[in-house]
Amino acid sequence: MVVNKIEVLKAARDGLDVLPDLHRYAALAAAGEDPQIPAEDFERLKWYGLFHRKRTPGHFMLRMRIPGGVLSSEQIEAIGEISNQVGRGQADITSRMNIQLRWITIADAPWVLQRLSAAGLTTQQSGMDNIRNVVSCPLSGLTEDELIDTRELAQRMQRAIIGGKRFSNLPRKFNLSVTGCREDCAHAQVHDLSFAPAQREGEIGFNVLVGGALGGMSPEYAQPLDAFVGVDEAVELAVAILEVYRDHGLREKRKESRLKWLLRAWGIERFREAVERQYGRTLTRAGDSLTSRHGGDHIGVTRQRHPELRTVGCLVPVGRIAGDDLIEFGRLARRYGSADLRLTVQQNILIPDVPADRLDELLAQPLLSSYSPTPSAFIRAMVSCTGNDFCAFALIDSKGEAIKLAAALEERYEVVPDAEPVRIQMSACPHACGQHRAGEIGLLGGRKRIDGEIVDVADVFSGGRLGDDPVLGEVAAPAVRTVELAEAVAEQIRAVRGAGALIEPRALAPTD
Repeated sequence: MVVNKIEVLKAARDGLDVLPDLHRYAALAAAGEDPQIPAEDFERLKWYGLFHRKRTPGHFMLRMRIPGGVLSSEQIEAIGEISNQVGRGQADITSRMNIQLRWITIADAPWVLQRLSAAGLTTQQSGMDNIRNVVSCPLSGLTEDELIDTRELAQRMQRAIIGGKRFSNLPRKFNLSVTGCREDCAHAQVHDLSFAPAQREGEIGFNVLVGGALGGMSPEYAQPLDAFVGVDEAVELAVAILEVYRDHGLREKRKESRLKWLLRAWGIERFREAVERQYGRTLTRAGDSLTSRHGGDHIGVTRQRHPELRTVGCLVPVGRIAGDDLIEFGRLARRYGSADLRLTVQQNILIPDVPADRLDELLAQPLLSSYSPTPSAFIRAMVSCTGNDFCAFALIDSKGEAIKLAAALEERYEVVPDAEPVRIQMSACPHACGQHRAGEIGLLGGRKRIDGEIVDVADVFSGGRLGDDPVLGEVAAPAVRTVELAEAVAEQIRAVRGAGALIEPRALAPTD
């Protein structure tokens, strides 16, 4: 029985049918008239990547699709151009290898969509109850120990799931990953559906995980479907799983409609049987996992399969970047690489295919002083959601606070040489877009009255990790003032890593 308002909206009219109205609203706005967009069409515009934001009345956030995080220099320059012309020169790289622009008006939307299309990009079905951007290893096709090059597979999955109404009305959003490397740099356990490299009886393919979702008050890592699939059958199996979710997913309560809730209601075996019926064959039991590391970020210089080529991974602090800098990344990729770029789930940019004998020249470019390949251990693995400058749900400025926290930690502490970067993940509200409970240190922003004053605070979580024994972080220090976060976070790093994980900086020499 349909009871929630979004299901009523979708039953009345599919979100993809709003495109003619989008152009009509744009024409009215361009003529100086009020387009009077109905509330239900503000929701439907999300099917084309346009999100009206209460924090910025009259303006939209625009999200595109970049499967596998693979961009050409032409595409990143087009995004930078759009940002500069109608987006106030600002963009955000997301934790789904994607880019979001701000300050788009409805009058500008048709030109923006056309400009992106001319560059081979689309925004279709990037929001609401659709499959979100397909993520993968950002170094697909390049690394020495890669098992499966998933670039084409990510593209095939996108072609199979968007462009029509087959999957334009899911019970809720759906996150999908496919990776063929040993490093789990797409974080398979946090998605609704993931394909992770495995081997069975000599065949290299994928094991399948289902039901990951870290948002809200009931976060959960994905669980094994106990299924192995060959590379050529992966798209077909993904479609079968999506069909089961589309047809049987829970729709009554919107907060309980992600795939994990269907798995809780049915159990994994019943779900597996339903997938087999839809798939039309018996699923092969899981093979041996070939994932050997978890959470790599590819920051710095990485050797590629070709002995004379390198990839340079550049940190974009908490994912925020200027339009001019996107354009400059495109220029550098053409000049020093193969005109190819990659985005990562840690919100960073990689320039691949750099000849070893030109590496020093690239590293000396001014842009790389702002987007460093050698960042501090505190900012290197820092991930943040959008924050309250744009998001109406956010309670604090998470991006700004994350930058200040990293600077304070860097000023006061030094990480032991060769230590792993500290994975700090910040969410500005319980929707958990920063996936704070998966972080080694997680921060959940809030507001609290302290000594008669309402101040910004954050709950400090500790101990989250991915891997063979995944753990969700738990609250270690509740409601810490954001101005006092550095000491609280340092204390939890010591607790997680041991007392020797941080070294106090040398005391300043006394002054006369």
